[in-house]
Amino acid sequence: MSIFIGNLDSYLKQNETPAIRKLPEKYTGGDIIVVTINVNPFLPHGTRIIEKVPDGWDLVGANPPLSKQPFRNMYVWEIPQKGEFLTTIKYAVSIPKGNKSRKEFTGYVDIGKSVRLTVSGDRYIWGE
Repeated sequence: MSIFIGNLDSYLKQNETPAIRKLPEKYTGGDIIVVTINVNPFLPHGTRIIEKVPDGWDLVGANPPLSKQPFRNMYVWEIPQKGEFLTTIKYAVSIPKGNKSRKEFTGYVDIGKSVRLTVSGDRYIWGE
């Protein structure tokens, strides 16, 4: 782990990956998949991890639970109070039958009011 002196927001923007998404390699319509996001444990309290799943796919479970759901296919988790760490988010989504094409997941990490970083890692999943 790197050591930093100064502004945490600037440091994370330049040096650290705040969150990395891991998707299964493929999906089958009608099934449920689990998505994992590994979160940098040093993100400040109040940071939000925002995930957008493909249209028509529904969240059926999450650990930890969601902080909020601003839109049908958008989900938000918030970094808890000091002393509590969020290192992994796992959520399950239900895939409608008949889906077979390549689908895209997008996500952001909002740190404060001025820093928005992209969730890195897997972005696309292919149907069988």
